[in-house]
Amino acid sequence: MPRQSPTITSLRIRSVRDAEIILHAVALGLLPMVVHRLADEERLALRPGCIYVWEERSSNPLEATGQEIQRFTEGRSWGPSRARDNFLIYYEKDSPSRSSILHRNNVRTAPQLIKQTYSVFIDYPKNSRKWHLNAYYTQDSLESLHTIDDIPVLSRIEVPRNRYVCARNNGARRNARHIGASEHMLPPLVYHDALTSSSSSSTDDDSPTYPIPPLPPVPLSPSQVPIPPVAPLPPGYTLTDRRLAPLEYLQNCSPKARDPADDEALRQFQYTMSPL
Repeated sequence: MPRQSPTITSLRIRSVRDAEIILHAVALGLLPMVVHRLADEERLALRPGCIYVWEERSSNPLEATGQEIQRFTEGRSWGPSRARDNFLIYYEKDSPSRSSILHRNNVRTAPQLIKQTYSVFIDYPKNSRKWHLNAYYTQDSLESLHTIDDIPVLSRIEVPRNRYVCARNNGARRNARHIGASEHMLPPLVYHDALTSSSSSSTDDDSPTYPIPPLPPVPLSPSQVPIPPVAPLPPGYTLTDRRLAPLEYLQNCSPKARDPADDEALRQFQYTMSPL
């Protein structure tokens, strides 16, 4: 496999506009795209000012171009990412791999590299092809690196509006995984409320709705059962007048004699119910 060169060298990225110009120069064929992971010699050649543009391998086989990379690696260790505008910034960490690279380059010490990344979707939402730009620099090299303005063929490039959509905003990262899926999805369920139907009917959405059947009432716990109000006391009565008699008194109290007319009615009832 022939040795692969960076997309461009001795350049620094100052803004999103700079990054999109580099991406569009690759799309126009003015600059090369990195099409495979860096080999050992290519990792050793990484210097401040190197910029690599590469395409992430898509899960959609219809979007495969044969030049995608599953994961871009440089053989170095990096700290956690830090967001800066729409870029992610990584600082190189001391590690055995860093020491090995310095040793193979016959260098005892070297400034820590800083990695600046920018990710976009191409022609979103028509497709979900994802491109990445990796730029490397050190704090000491910023003043010595060129900018887009120093290269006429790049400074004259006009990037089409909305051609590159940053993958870190607008929900593009999440939505790109579901392009076309919305055509096969059912409309969302709409909850209707009799109290708000007059206000909701004024919307312009004519899509079909699916009313939800009413739910059965939730049973109340004993503590939630409503208690009927107590009737007010008659004039001259107090709460003590409503106290019940003691049970022992009621058990020992002799029953009141029935009215003679009641006794006669009971005897007639027993006579009619007796078998013939």
